[in-house]
Amino acid sequence: MRYFLKTLFSLTIIALVACSGGDSGAPGGAPQGKGGPGGKGGPGGRPAREIAVEGYIAESHQAARQFSAMATLEALNSVELTAATSGRLMNLYAKDGAQVQKGALLAKIDDSELRAQLKQAESNAELARQKQERVKGLYEKDGATKADLESADASLKSAEASVELIKAQIVKTEVRAPFAGVLGFVNVSVGAWLSTGNSIATLSDIKKLKAKFALPQRYASALKVGDSVEIRDEERHVVKSGEVKALEASLSESSRTRQILVEVENTDGELLAGSYAKVKTSMQTGAASSIPVPAEALTLDNDGAYVFVAKGGKAVIKHVETGLRTPITVDVTVGLDEGDTVITSGLISLREGTSVRIREIRHNADYEVE
Repeated sequence: MRYFLKTLFSLTIIALVACSGGDSGAPGGAPQGKGGPGGKGGPGGRPAREIAVEGYIAESHQAARQFSAMATLEALNSVELTAATSGRLMNLYAKDGAQVQKGALLAKIDDSELRAQLKQAESNAELARQKQERVKGLYEKDGATKADLESADASLKSAEASVELIKAQIVKTEVRAPFAGVLGFVNVSVGAWLSTGNSIATLSDIKKLKAKFALPQRYASALKVGDSVEIRDEERHVVKSGEVKALEASLSESSRTRQILVEVENTDGELLAGSYAKVKTSMQTGAASSIPVPAEALTLDNDGAYVFVAKGGKAVIKHVETGLRTPITVDVTVGLDEGDTVITSGLISLREGTSVRIREIRHNADYEVE
């Protein structure tokens, strides 16, 4: 009897242990459904890896904002003064860096041979004129034929043309200022033999300067002739107001930009031709609402541009349409909602549904572009 009770007690203990093991359903008593496929954790019940990222809060703005670009300031008029004919330089009136008026004589090439030819041509023209007058008088009295008169007229015109030709050649021996301006360094000396095209000096009109800059396609019609823009030489802290003088008729096919020509007064000489300057202007048209996001947040696939946004601790893909691009930001016109947290780091490790934790929030001021 005692043996029977002892055996029964052992069987009861074994049954209880078996029941408790069946309830666990997994090694170590881990609950089922929390570590397998479709569960919230990783393999073996471990939680999925969470990626720490930086985020940017999407804020809409009006596209009408300050636009700036770099441009090179150039003299409104600038020309290389050269010899128009060959000869020895007899007189040089040009001085390094001198201010000259329009029409001022700057250099004179020897024209003595041409002046001798001119005297001969003028003498021939006078003889031709006298002959034409005699023939004309005879023709009026029927003493000469019409052919004689026509021949005399032609001879006179030919002699006069010879005089004009030599005078034109003499003019070419003079180098004059085509406009008022400032001379650069003079490249020749008196007595030098000049050939056609030899440089004498550079003449520049620096009382007015011009600058060209490129306007993106989105703003291609935002400026018109007469609009005011700001010209800033940041190195020397000079700021002046310029005026739009011309717009390129078409956009560049390679960059989709439009060239704008700006003119600025410089009578005081504060701005230097050849220097860099920042051109700044306000865009008044195309002011559609958009959301600027950091350029590094955008990725491309076969469906176009997209960003990752953080929602409920997960990375969610949003395809977007974009507008104006700068080196720092891209304007998103469609696809984002104001207040979305756009992920700006760790993109290479992200997939749809990846668990994320925002370790830092960036704001619009961090990406502000004038």
